[in-house]
Amino acid sequence: MEELELKINTWLFRIDKSGRRRLWMKLSKLLSNGVAIIEALNSIHQRQVQSGRGKSPLSMALASWMLQLKNGKRFSEAIEGWVEKDEQMILAAGEQSGDLFESMTSASEVMAAKKRIQKAVFSGIAYPVVTLGMGFAVLYLFSFQIIPNFSRVVSPDKWQGTARYLVDFANFSRDWVLIIAIAIVGLITAFLISLPRWTGGLRIKLDKFPPYSIYRMLQGSTWLISFATLVAAGVRVENALDKLSYGAHPWLKVRINACLRGMKSGMNPGEALSKSGYGFPDEEIIDDLTVYARLSGFDQALEILGREWIAESVESIDSMMKVVFGVSIFIVGLFIAFMVGGLIDMELQMSTIMQSAYR
Repeated sequence: MEELELKINTWLFRIDKSGRRRLWMKLSKLLSNGVAIIEALNSIHQRQVQSGRGKSPLSMALASWMLQLKNGKRFSEAIEGWVEKDEQMILAAGEQSGDLFESMTSASEVMAAKKRIQKAVFSGIAYPVVTLGMGFAVLYLFSFQIIPNFSRVVSPDKWQGTARYLVDFANFSRDWVLIIAIAIVGLITAFLISLPRWTGGLRIKLDKFPPYSIYRMLQGSTWLISFATLVAAGVRVENALDKLSYGAHPWLKVRINACLRGMKSGMNPGEALSKSGYGFPDEEIIDDLTVYARLSGFDQALEILGREWIAESVESIDSMMKVVFGVSIFIVGLFIAFMVGGLIDMELQMSTIMQSAYR
């Protein structure tokens, strides 16, 4: 039971990104004021216990980290499994360079940047999903409720024009709606599975267009800011890339390793990324990296570039999502207009048919 409780709390702590970001900021302030890491952890842990949160995921994490520090482990080793891999690497780099408190600030900034990009994506997807749900609800109402009632009164072969199209469409939907729904769910599932796993071939071309380009921006921008943070912490460029490659999903790993191979053959990061042919993280970023890599102060330039591209990525994703939203509203609007128009035509035709039958 204790092991199960530990696993549950570890998982809850990993998904609580906002809580973890606040923790890094608190620890950064304590360490910058000369407080030792184990004392800082104990201070926050005691506060958790006193406020009745001694069994919270944060409290469990702090207790585990303190125990491992007392057993001789480094802080970056103690947090393994409790945090995301990129956070651990950034903190490990800061620990090695002697600037752990600065790396904690950097980790919180990386998390904030990722949150901004993810928020832009999810908020943009939410509206199309809602409109799609509305479309399916209208389709179900017409296909299974309204049209069958009309068909019981008037034979389906007597309908004409828009009404006939609506009846045929409703009949088709009743027969195929389950298969269509399963196909849509299957396509969405396949798409989500392909995002981190499909690495080359056609995927390289698809990465230039939505929705795959949105994933490229999301991964590319967070990779760039993590890369910049590691280099700024004093990690050699090759070692930083190697660290970012370790534990990365296949799609990202392939692109980082291609950059590493190019650098080992004597190229700078920008040239290596360009030579790889993946267009990762972005063609303009590759051009900038090629120029900056030849100048002094590459780490500062890389950090500025990362922050600027985060902002540009959010704006670009927002623009894409607005287009997706507009297209989805237009399609669902046409669909509902067709259904309502067909229903009105059916009512008019049924009135005419009933009057003829009465005479």
